Amino acid sequence: MSHKHFQTPKIVHPGEGRSRLFWLLPLALVATPAWFAYQYGLQRSGYLPGYVEIGEGGIVQRVQELQAEVDRQRELAARFERASQIDRLAAEQVREELMMLQKERADLLKKVALLDSLVSGEMTALQVSQIELTREGEGSRYRFSFLVSKRAKGDEKVRGKVRLAVSGELKGEQSTLSSKKLGIPEGMKMGFRHFQKFEGSLELPEGFVPSELVVLGEPANKNFKSFEHRAQWGSS
Repeated sequence: MSHKHFQTPKIVHPGEGRSRLFWLLPLALVATPAWFAYQYGLQRSGYLPGYVEIGEGGIVQRVQELQAEVDRQRELAARFERASQIDRLAAEQVREELMMLQKERADLLKKVALLDSLVSGEMTALQVSQIELTREGEGSRYRFSFLVSKRAKGDEKVRGKVRLAVSGELKGEQSTLSSKKLGIPEGMKMGFRHFQKFEGSLELPEGFVPSELVVLGEPANKNFKSFEHRAQWGSS
């Protein structure tokens, strides 16, 4: 004997579907304007999620490009600075060499003039030349040197003495300091056939302002006269 299964029918109350639709419809009416308002607010504020990442990436790339350009300009500036320093050093070197050459030329001209005077025999007097004064340190001591030469033919030897003096001002009055006051020998011996170089050190008293270096020569030979040579202190 077969049994039949019966399914209990679902009872649908009249108006139940319309009740749910009635609930959803107000919610949709409220949510839809709110969503559109939210999107409009994002657009007005400039916030576009789809473009933010692209904008930031472009900015980062531009910053990197600018940094690379800054580094390149710095490198160029460093190269130019090194080149400028090299140019300055080279120019300074050239100036120093030029000064040395000019000094050497002046010395050679003096020697040529001296040799010409020795050979010519146009004069029989004794001549003072090549006077040099150099300050020693910060004090009032000076190194001096000068040349006495014979402007005459022949091998006659010149004998005698040379004295030094310094003219200047001391305590507002004109004064001439003798060799003794300068701390040097009273008479330096001459003994030469053509020329002789004299050199040494002298010291000025405190407060003395020098103006001239005076070289006094007293030959013992009758053929040569005594001489006096004055040289400006600053130009010697």
